[in-house]
Amino acid sequence: MCFIPHCPAIRISVCSPLMSTIDRKRATSFRRKIRRFYKRHGRVLPFRQTTDPYCITVSEIMLQQTQVDRVVPKYEAWVVKWPDWQSLAGATKQELLAMWSGLGYNRRALYLGQIAQTVVEEYSGRLPDDPAELIRLPGIGRYTSRAILIFAYNRPLVTADTNIRRVILHELDLPPSTSASEIEDIAEQLLPRRDSRNWHYALMDYSSLALPKRLVAIPPTTKQSRFQGSIRQIRGEIIRHLTVRKSVRVNTIAESMERTKEDVQKAAENLAREGLVEVRGSTIRLVE
Repeated sequence: MCFIPHCPAIRISVCSPLMSTIDRKRATSFRRKIRRFYKRHGRVLPFRQTTDPYCITVSEIMLQQTQVDRVVPKYEAWVVKWPDWQSLAGATKQELLAMWSGLGYNRRALYLGQIAQTVVEEYSGRLPDDPAELIRLPGIGRYTSRAILIFAYNRPLVTADTNIRRVILHELDLPPSTSASEIEDIAEQLLPRRDSRNWHYALMDYSSLALPKRLVAIPPTTKQSRFQGSIRQIRGEIIRHLTVRKSVRVNTIAESMERTKEDVQKAAENLAREGLVEVRGSTIRLVE
């Protein structure tokens, strides 16, 4: 449901495929609208109550391709068990995967463990605040590196995820074909230089709470395949078993899920290619 259904979109003209300009009056109007909404409806989330680079990094890795409501309880449990880089660096692969269970894309849990080890061993326990250094760490790409700098340090940067893209396309009445570089250029023009952190929170909340869940004119950039009955579901079940025992047999997974041995073998080999497990005959083991 939209909280402000009668507030019209702000229109701009696209000058070229790679350049759009917004006059000062329109930019001010846009900021006022988004800030007003955030002041009234902004979400209170545990990872917004801290600027600790460790907590911000954990939350950003968790939020990659995962909904906020699924992340919140996992985040809270994670930072209780491992409150800093030093404690996380000592976690075993089995512990990481067990704590991560339910979030999907299990490689992200291992990335966090690897980041912790690197931060402790190479950066004296302090996460680097240089984007070029951040992006070298496992699981941290351009978007996540910028998000960490924005939410931990309030750096005057922009980072445009799917939510922010939706807001800019919808509110400025831009075509879905607008390129990522042009979206970022527009976001730069709209950025309040002194409050990047709350500005990005506001844009995300406006997208999640004020805009319709699906905008017909703005198709998603990616579409996730169905989980139930998929190979991804089998992968998750294999990992779940390996968080409580050292190995599991293909037959065990096949029988518990009522799937064919061929499907389980395929899922196991998929995990093996990612370096998560090793497959020896019909036995699957977690890679140490």
